[in-house]
Amino acid sequence: MDFSTIQIILFLILGIIATSYGVLVGAGGGFIIGPVLILLFNWDSKIAVGTSLVCVSVASISGAISYLRIKIVDIRSAILFSIAAMPGAILAVIGLEKIESNVFNILFSLMLILTGLYVFWSPAKSEKKEDTALDTNQQNSKGYWRVYRKVTPITGEKYSYNFIEPLATLLNTSFGFISSFFGIGGGPVRTPSLVYFFNFPVKVATATSVATMSIYTVFGSFAHYLNGNVETQAVLPLGIGAIIGSQVGVLISKKLKGRLMMKLLSLAMIVIAIQLGIEGITSF
Repeated sequence: MDFSTIQIILFLILGIIATSYGVLVGAGGGFIIGPVLILLFNWDSKIAVGTSLVCVSVASISGAISYLRIKIVDIRSAILFSIAAMPGAILAVIGLEKIESNVFNILFSLMLILTGLYVFWSPAKSEKKEDTALDTNQQNSKGYWRVYRKVTPITGEKYSYNFIEPLATLLNTSFGFISSFFGIGGGPVRTPSLVYFFNFPVKVATATSVATMSIYTVFGSFAHYLNGNVETQAVLPLGIGAIIGSQVGVLISKKLKGRLMMKLLSLAMIVIAIQLGIEGITSF
């Protein structure tokens, strides 16, 4: 494709807005970039997904570096989760080639609705004070393969939590598939799962999710590129925007809870999802 100067500027702005918000909630921003490319720029769904995942990869690497600097990433979990996600991320590219665009749009709309609902409800939990230490029941609890972690970022907080590591790792195989199939990075499902099912503090879950994506999305992006699903001319402005936006997202995560902003954005995501669903249904 040949893009005008205005389109390139719009790609840059899209990259900044989508990834600043995406990194803030540990989702990478692909759940915004993909639908916008499909609905506003009329891109083929496969190209939109592949290009979106490349941007998620760039944003995640940039965001992960910043999160690592403030020492809020559960590094062991990020490595295990990314290894588990790699096979699914690559297999999804094959699956995407075998599905019609209208069916994909319907599935994508369902994913966005679920993501929007998560974002709508999760801020209330994220604004609660994080526990700084394991309580007595947690310290005395015993379970098969249960591990205990302590994360002490340079910002001064102290986080202690425990979870069943093999189960959390295994789930990331499916998250890898979702990531590459929809081009969303997997964060919209990984982050809430870590928080609600595996006791991760919200900020640790967000940073760990971004760090996880920074590893395995590279492989998914490369698979999409080999399959011709990446619009290389759009990657540069989107990628530059993603780098800028990811840093903005990390800065906001330190200072702003943004409860109202997140709820408003979640409603916007649901509206986009409905539009995608309608487009998919009317295409039959």
